[in-house]
Amino acid sequence: MDVGASLISPDLSSAAVSAAESRPGVTWRSVLLGTLAVILVCGLTPLNDFVLTDSSLCAGFLPLIAIVIEFLLIVVFNSFLHRFAGRHALGSRELAVIGMMTLAACSIPNWGLMRFFIPTPIAGAFLGSSDPGLWTTIQSMKLPAWLFPTPLGNGPYPSDPVVSWFYNRAPPGEAIPWSSWIKPLAAWGVFAVGMIATLICIGRLVLDQWLVNERLPFPLVQLHSALIEAPRPGFALNETLRSPLMWIGLGTVFVIHSLNGLNAYFGPVVPTVPIGYNFTGLFPDPPLSAIRPDIQKAGLSFMVIGATYFIRSRVALSLWGIYILVALSEVVKVASGGEASSATWGDAHIGACAAFILGMLWVGRSHWKRILLNAVGRGDSNAYRLTFWVAILGIVTMLTWLILAGVQLWLCGLVVLFIVSAHLVVSRVVAETGLPYFRSSISTAQIYTNFSTDNLTTRSVFFASAFNVLGVISTRDSAMTFTQTGGGVAIQNGVGPRERRSVGALILWTFVLGCIVAGAATIYCHYTYPTPLSREVIPSRNNFGSYYIPKRDVYDGLNNFAAGKFPGKPHNPWAWMGIGFAITGVLEFGAKRFGAWPLLPVGFVASYGAFIGNAWFSIFIGWAVKSLVVKFGGAQLFVRTKPIFVGLILGEALAAAAFLLLNAILVAKGYPSHNVSFLL
Repeated sequence: MDVGASLISPDLSSAAVSAAESRPGVTWRSVLLGTLAVILVCGLTPLNDFVLTDSSLCAGFLPLIAIVIEFLLIVVFNSFLHRFAGRHALGSRELAVIGMMTLAACSIPNWGLMRFFIPTPIAGAFLGSSDPGLWTTIQSMKLPAWLFPTPLGNGPYPSDPVVSWFYNRAPPGEAIPWSSWIKPLAAWGVFAVGMIATLICIGRLVLDQWLVNERLPFPLVQLHSALIEAPRPGFALNETLRSPLMWIGLGTVFVIHSLNGLNAYFGPVVPTVPIGYNFTGLFPDPPLSAIRPDIQKAGLSFMVIGATYFIRSRVALSLWGIYILVALSEVVKVASGGEASSATWGDAHIGACAAFILGMLWVGRSHWKRILLNAVGRGDSNAYRLTFWVAILGIVTMLTWLILAGVQLWLCGLVVLFIVSAHLVVSRVVAETGLPYFRSSISTAQIYTNFSTDNLTTRSVFFASAFNVLGVISTRDSAMTFTQTGGGVAIQNGVGPRERRSVGALILWTFVLGCIVAGAATIYCHYTYPTPLSREVIPSRNNFGSYYIPKRDVYDGLNNFAAGKFPGKPHNPWAWMGIGFAITGVLEFGAKRFGAWPLLPVGFVASYGAFIGNAWFSIFIGWAVKSLVVKFGGAQLFVRTKPIFVGLILGEALAAAAFLLLNAILVAKGYPSHNVSFLL
């Protein structure tokens, strides 16, 4: 029986569907629903992530909360309208605008900004209270008082309520010191505003080149477009959501995860379904003991398998194939008497990113020329002029902020270059591969730690480290990537040039509202619930963003600088940067020159970092299944089986949402939190 058959209604006429599809994307309804989605995303995420569980609502580029909102909006709310009031149903353009606002909001409350941004002005005072040497270094910088919610002039403040309550929660009956945060957040926020504006605008400038000129697949855009596609007259759901295969995929994954999740609560009474393998300990002796843990043990992510089905086969092969080749090279290195070191591949990753970006610049040179001419009033259009100059203004804002903060000029440029480059690389990788989880791991420290400490100042090291956290690490939930994906969905669904200014205003509204809601929610959670100083505690709340990362990536480096010498490196970093550049350059040349070239540069760029290690096996499974389908069933079978892979994604998202809701209910009733993690 057709799943959508029971949803047929006399009001589902061709005229009703046409009326819905003829509406523009920006309407009072899409703005209202999009605004509500922004509030939900930015208000609920800190509460869930920092209070209830360590399973995030906003992780990666297929964020759980966005998928659930989209599913409920289309399958429940809009199908009801189609059934009983078809002329008032939301059209694809309106759904695209709502989705765009929702995705943009997902870049705010977690890694994209607030998890690290809110603790930045206060982490030094807390860490310095237990480290006199660090406190002396912090005081020596003589930083302006308005950068911090509590003055730093007299000494560490273990008993200062602004500091101690932030980590240990405010005592019952005490008010949260909101007023102490106004100046520091405004001060740091100037840089954040410039950064976000730059990232969004550069993402828009490159979107036409990648989507129209290079015809990159944008798998995540394909997925969202498949969900919001208009139904045929006579039905409340579109072809994908009516497909029995979609519901079979959704139901199967939901049942598997439900069994595994209930097992975490009730133990062996509920059976589990293994979804992965574990060969750990099978190779105890070198050189095979050097096989990466992520290869010895791997689990499946149905979300990644589903996304891989929308990826070009050669891209998927490059992702898992190059990752395996790099891992095997480490085994060979150990067999020849060397050591397997991730630091070497970290430096190679910088070189790979540099070559990758140069490849983008070369291929799109005609488009970049058009943008430059457009910006100065030449050419046949002014479509890019405002976007270009806002990006320039954002870059100038970041540079000016760093200069006024006392950072050396060359390091100011390096900080901004690394932020923009990291987000650009991540956006390109996601545009080509659809990877739900990926971030660039480049760091300015990989450059400046190769020089003598005599060439640097304490302020330069501090701010370079701080903005590596706020700018580069945040690429996991990149504002550029999210807005680019949302913009791509809007363009593909007919939100045209006439609505450009309205769309720009909505993006601005999304970030203003989202930052206010997410910032307030994050501060509230910190002062209301204690933050453990160990990541082993469940839930660890915001230990990662307020203690672990500031200590590891900012203040440990500051201590090293104060000691007068950065830690030595067992390899030549410049040589490995050159190796990464050369490998990527060869792959770039081969892919552009030879049609049958098997491996693409994006595979090597994406081969370094934590998330690809978690995802490679799922990518391999998705690639293998797609290859078999195409080989034995051709393009026709490939198109017919797409819905089942949409179902895999929705099934995993809905299962995760169900258990997060269950966990929230149990925690509210006084039971301990359980981490039931279905996502990477």
